Amino acid sequence: MTTVEAGQAATWARPRLRAGIVLGPGMWRDGKLVHHVKDPETGWYYRVGPREHFLMSRMDGTRSLDDLAEEYATAYQRRLGPENWQQLFGMLHKRQLLHGATDPDALAALAATAGGGAAKAKRGLLSGRLPLFDPQRLFDRVLPWLGPVFSWWFVVPALAVALAVAGYVVWHLPELAGGVGGRPLLAIVVAVAVTWLIVFLHECAHGLTCRHFGGRVTEIGVMWRLPMIAPYCKVDDVVLFSPRRRVATAFAGVFVSMLALVPFAAVRLWGSPGVLYDLAGTMLLFGTATAAINLVPFLRLDGYHMLSHALNLADLRADSYRFYGRLLRQGPRAVAGYRPRDRVAFTLYGLTSVLLAGTVLTFLVRYWYTTLANWLTPTWAVVILTTEAILLATLITHLTRRRPTPTP
Repeated sequence: MTTVEAGQAATWARPRLRAGIVLGPGMWRDGKLVHHVKDPETGWYYRVGPREHFLMSRMDGTRSLDDLAEEYATAYQRRLGPENWQQLFGMLHKRQLLHGATDPDALAALAATAGGGAAKAKRGLLSGRLPLFDPQRLFDRVLPWLGPVFSWWFVVPALAVALAVAGYVVWHLPELAGGVGGRPLLAIVVAVAVTWLIVFLHECAHGLTCRHFGGRVTEIGVMWRLPMIAPYCKVDDVVLFSPRRRVATAFAGVFVSMLALVPFAAVRLWGSPGVLYDLAGTMLLFGTATAAINLVPFLRLDGYHMLSHALNLADLRADSYRFYGRLLRQGPRAVAGYRPRDRVAFTLYGLTSVLLAGTVLTFLVRYWYTTLANWLTPTWAVVILTTEAILLATLITHLTRRRPTPTP
């Protein structure tokens, strides 16, 4: 027996995962508990069930297959048969996760087809992402200096200050909104530039928090969904965190955005009228509005991810759609397998989403009808609105049919 064959025999007898493989905690996806597995060498993230996670978490090279079988039988009151082991090791071999049983060519192929290549393939004229640089080294240099800002001694008072700024904006909203039309052009141009800087800091806050909790931050870049263009920071490792740390990572961006408005609030409080005073008013108004929109849990922004993480759900919106689809097509029995708390969450989220969307749509239609009726006639306003509704419904139907089914 060669040295390689001996190593592989030892691997199958006392299996051990490759160094660096990270197993994440459980989260719920479509009514089922799943765990994420990260392979840093290839960049792949895999999802496995709780039973596979149970066995993989014990594959440290010290337990034999008999030891693993006994622990599994104790935990799940059933024994593993040959077909179960074959299925498990087939998956581990396909993904090259076992120490001593890897193929360099297979690892290279997996690395070439990881998330980075898929993201580039999705780049288009109307939407896409352009990676600019890997911030890992920069974050590692900065983090030791930022240690105190992750403590409760900083977070609690800073959060109080951020809420005070939001309260100031709400209290002085008529004054701040009333002066928008009279802002000098210079104040508007500077406000746009400063807003971009704050958005960049917002994204860096996500990345620094992810790195603080031990995650890997792979890239910072620019994303566009025309007409919106903004920076982004890729923090895929959040799926390996506990729910509390995932919520903190998602909230970090809005938190920093609000703290960035503190100097502008000070200018409005103690400054005198002028360009800087006007700039401060513009930043407070639109900065607070942007932060508030970010926290709306019905848009796929920070607030949505915070709510999903707090409920320990992989994708609240998608799971809510599946829940209602089964409930409406097959009746209550089809959703009886969901946890009671998930049934409540999906029901409330779906109803609130419909109520909010209906309210917004009603206001938009009413506003557009009034505008068209003033420009033309009420009859033409109805004709135009009906035509727009038909075109929009056709476009949505076309896009829905073209959308590929997501692969788990």
